[in-house]
Amino acid sequence: MMLTSFKLSWLALALALPAAAEYFPLAVGNQWIYRAEGALSNETVVAEIRGTEQVGGQEYFVYRGIDAQTVRLRINEQGRLVLLRTDGAEGLWADFTADRYDTTFEHCTGTATVEARDTMVDLGKRKFSDGLTIRYAPATCADAGITREVFVPGVGLAEREVTTFGGPRVYRLTYARVAGLAVFGGPDHSFRLSLDRVSYEREFAFNARMTLENSTGQPLKLQFSSGQSFDLHLTDAQGNRVYTWSATRLFLAAMREETVDGEKNWTATDRLRLEPGQYTMEAVLTTVGGKSYSATVPLTVTP
Repeated sequence: MMLTSFKLSWLALALALPAAAEYFPLAVGNQWIYRAEGALSNETVVAEIRGTEQVGGQEYFVYRGIDAQTVRLRINEQGRLVLLRTDGAEGLWADFTADRYDTTFEHCTGTATVEARDTMVDLGKRKFSDGLTIRYAPATCADAGITREVFVPGVGLAEREVTTFGGPRVYRLTYARVAGLAVFGGPDHSFRLSLDRVSYEREFAFNARMTLENSTGQPLKLQFSSGQSFDLHLTDAQGNRVYTWSATRLFLAAMREETVDGEKNWTATDRLRLEPGQYTMEAVLTTVGGKSYSATVPLTVTP
């Protein structure tokens, strides 16, 4: 009787815990923007799921993370988050239902221990009381690595603490778009660029989308000196600029103002012919005075 009750209690607990898919939502187009503070300089970084790939009969989601590294992730049959390692084997990224596990997602991280499942997380307009806090014990290097993370079901990674050789650094979520829904993570402005593809053939047409999010609750006024609101620049792997979107366009010279209350989008399309290789697309808002806004994404031109 006691054994049966224990089994039922364990099953109830397992069913009550959110699955890995909730703590780390995997869907193409999901995007998270973080404000990094602490060691080095303050900056905005973007993490996103850029597509899927079939490897060895399994479908993986291509995830570019906070550290600008791209990995391939999936939820396995046991409900754990795993990544495809460079040797072709799978490694455990996270087991969100376990209280303690060994992770292989980061070379300076060893054992992961769940510190709390009821962490209060304030994401601006929404507050959560079921944040999952994980503490990491360094394995191979004591002076650098991830030390703590907080996840929110249905949203994803909300906070990450990192120890660097220059000192501690914290990444806090300021904006997320998950399953088409926007979540604002505090009073901030964030700007991002997305392309319709991550790789193109030598001659191609691209579609770019620039998004400025204003989660302060107050209207954001942008000043422009002409009819041009943005520009796009493309550089090759050597840092040489090979394309500027505005180079073949004319704009009315007149001061004007745009107001952003919540979210504003700009789109652009063009046709290019480039040699195969690695490139970087940069988007900038052509504002005058005040804060500057820019974002970059990598792209590949295939043979």
